[in-house]
Amino acid sequence: MRLFPGVVSTLVVAGLVLAAVSAQADKGVVGENLELRQTLEKRMDAIRADREAYEQIMNDGRDRTILCKTCHGEDGMAVKEGTPNLAGQNPVYIVDQFQRFGDGRRYDFFMAQLAKSFDDEEKIKIALYYASMPNAASGGGKVELMGQGKALFERSCTECHGSDGKGQEGYARLAGQRPEYVTKMLKEFKERTGRRNNPWMSGVALKLSDTDMEALAAYIASLK
Repeated sequence: MRLFPGVVSTLVVAGLVLAAVSAQADKGVVGENLELRQTLEKRMDAIRADREAYEQIMNDGRDRTILCKTCHGEDGMAVKEGTPNLAGQNPVYIVDQFQRFGDGRRYDFFMAQLAKSFDDEEKIKIALYYASMPNAASGGGKVELMGQGKALFERSCTECHGSDGKGQEGYARLAGQRPEYVTKMLKEFKERTGRRNNPWMSGVALKLSDTDMEALAAYIASLK
């Protein structure tokens, strides 16, 4: 496999950043550690700036999603219930979630094994590949709760996930996410079972009723 010199150095430095992310970003997501987030953003921007190298990395990223597509689909639009769409997701967030699955801060047996099988270079390539895929509103959920969901979203979610649901860099893109997945994640944050460890999100979810969660899920699924 051919890698361009600038990309090699970029990925090496990004690998060092990822190690620091695992050690230091335990508050919630990479987005909460500004210095680490900005460093990783710069590394990914450097990759995007080299068109030829970027195209090579897109091809490599697609090749490495052979196991991912079983659940997340070839284009990042999930094909398995309870699995998130990855198309258009913030790449810094994807890389951070790989780190969390790998070190146990987020629990899923299959994802943990998969995360441990990828090196840092592969994680970055996969993240950039899925981030480049077009996203669309998934729709579904309880449409009659859309107004309630919009109000809840504007009150509780926009600071990190943006008014359009596309997320600040380092935070999850929610726009277009499958409603059953949103509900599932909110319940895991609320119940604090250990599958999702994020004090901030648990604090938000604890204030939500089941109906609130369904309302949020329906509204989020309608966003593009």
